[in-house]
Amino acid sequence: MLTLGPWAAGSAAALPAALLFAVSAAWQQGSVRGAALAVESASGPLAVAGIARTLLTNRRWLLGQACSAAGFLCHAVALRYGSISTVQALLVVQLLFALPFAARRRRIRLLARDWAGTVAVCCGLTMLVAQSVPVGPVRADRLPIAGCLVLVAVAVLLVAGRVFGGTQWRSALTAVAAGWCFAATAVLMAVATPALPQPHWAWLGVPFSTVIGGILTQEAFARGSLPTALTTMTITDPVLSYAAGLTLFTASAYPRALPLTAAAVTVIGGVVLLANSPTLHDERDTPVGAAGAGDPVGVRGRA
Repeated sequence: MLTLGPWAAGSAAALPAALLFAVSAAWQQGSVRGAALAVESASGPLAVAGIARTLLTNRRWLLGQACSAAGFLCHAVALRYGSISTVQALLVVQLLFALPFAARRRRIRLLARDWAGTVAVCCGLTMLVAQSVPVGPVRADRLPIAGCLVLVAVAVLLVAGRVFGGTQWRSALTAVAAGWCFAATAVLMAVATPALPQPHWAWLGVPFSTVIGGILTQEAFARGSLPTALTTMTITDPVLSYAAGLTLFTASAYPRALPLTAAAVTVIGGVVLLANSPTLHDERDTPVGAAGAGDPVGVRGRA
């Protein structure tokens, strides 16, 4: 009789989480970007602050939040049974789910390079998951240092986003900062979930890292296109989580350098193809009316 290990349960929960996060991102980015283009107050230092009231009355944005919450629960289950490195790597699949969502929203067809990038990311993920190593107990003495590193990295990225005034640069750097927050959330959940149903101190940090990451995500969505924001987040998160799995948890073995490098190069190549695809950017779209009036997105794709 075929039996599956805990890693299979973790992977089975990670894939639905990725799908839910992709649906959530597509709905939220369309609503946030459309509202930001339609409201002058969204041009301030924190764009999402100027459109918060609009978003709270936007049905599509609220549905996106519901999908995000459901994805968070699946994510917690995945981290309960699977290693943080494998689970976070599988979450990159949300980029592949979000790709057709973005194209359909803008009523455009995907190019061959889009599908080539998709295949490259899938192949790279397969190699990366194959290199996953089992992790043991957390190295508690390293957690304070890791927490300080996250705070410094987020602050530096946000300052850099203000210095680089371009729309896409700011969106990308803000999304990277959000990725740091979500990686921190993943580490905290990986530390806390094995103790269930007993309480654990790590649960106290989860709301903070999740809320800050969520706000930064909305800011990234307001500043640029879905592929730019989602690509940087979905790559930053698993890369940092993979590193965290090797440094913050005890490991009985380590991945081989050559296959790991090949996986990284393949994934990066696919992401570059997807992120630079001319079919998937909406930076030059203009508002066609108030967001939420008829079209929650509030923008149309170029002809």
